[in-house]
Amino acid sequence: MNNLVIIYFNLNYYLIITLKILKKEQKYIISPEINSLNRFSPKLKIAILASGEGSNFQVLIDLAKKEKFDIDIKLLICNKKNAGCVRRAIEEKISYFICEESSCKNSDDFEQKIIDKLIDNDIELIVMAGWMKIVSEKFINSINRKIINIHPSILPSFKGKNPVKDALENGSFITGCSVHYVVPEVDSGELIIQGAITINKSESIENVTKNIHKIEHLILPFAISEAGFKIRR
Repeated sequence: MNNLVIIYFNLNYYLIITLKILKKEQKYIISPEINSLNRFSPKLKIAILASGEGSNFQVLIDLAKKEKFDIDIKLLICNKKNAGCVRRAIEEKISYFICEESSCKNSDDFEQKIIDKLIDNDIELIVMAGWMKIVSEKFINSINRKIINIHPSILPSFKGKNPVKDALENGSFITGCSVHYVVPEVDSGELIIQGAITINKSESIENVTKNIHKIEHLILPFAISEAGFKIRR
């Protein structure tokens, strides 16, 4: 019983300290602390898989255009023809491939078309940034390349769909986002980097999601940089 009491107070002390840190001017914590992006020559060839507006995609485009990050965004793959990320690709003259599952024979055919496109473009790193599809083990093994995913929670908490809603309904004081390597078990791969923010019960899902996106924009480039370093070394 005494040990349980000690553990309880230690956890509460850790939570209080963490909240105090988060309430400082910056309002967030990123771990591990990474202060610079790795350099790549030739540039790291990446593909973005996205289903939505593509704000993370845009962050990467801007960094590449300003020559602040040595990445070559070879391809955007999207499963929704009217998604905002497709518009961004068109505006930036980035190659894109739209593959909607409804136009494929089945899920295997859907994944195979994407696999073929990735292999044809000689992609080194696949970045799932708002990709709203679960990939199969066959997909992961067929690619034989590193795949990373950004997820809007502090994993291993709140895996799968609706993580922001789940965090609010659970009464969580802290949430955030994680970038991890993709493995067959959903949202369970090795973590690369995480970001945390405070939340309160009165906040809307929309507001929390907006704040998480801001942290995603900060940590995703560092995650790509770290994954790229492992590929190239």
